[in-house]
Amino acid sequence: MASGASGWADADESIGARITASEAAIHRLQDELVTVLDGLGALREQVRAAEDMAGDPQSDRLCREVSDVLKTQVSALEEMVRATQGFPRRWARLEVNTSQRKSLMLSVKARRRRDHDELGDLGQLGLDVTGGP
Repeated sequence: MASGASGWADADESIGARITASEAAIHRLQDELVTVLDGLGALREQVRAAEDMAGDPQSDRLCREVSDVLKTQVSALEEMVRATQGFPRRWARLEVNTSQRKSLMLSVKARRRRDHDELGDLGQLGLDVTGGP
């Protein structure tokens, strides 16, 4: 992983920005899924007429084509489900939500680093940062 100014991630994108981007992608996916569901409802109506005409060569060909396309799409959708089911499991492995102690320690370390950086800035200005007389 590239090390940026913070020492752990790309300098041009924070974790907060990545979470926001993930949320936006999820909302786009939700919109697309609604469109797919609506399309399946319309397709069901169209195919019903073709199924009523079973035995007709054109109807049979249409039903075969629709069946083949849907079989492929179901496989792709099942793969998407497996992929999205894995997200929370990966987060749990990071112990982001389960370790309050780790979060507290990171907060303390960040505060110490900020304090140290502020003292360094004051020292560069020629101010006494030792706290002595």
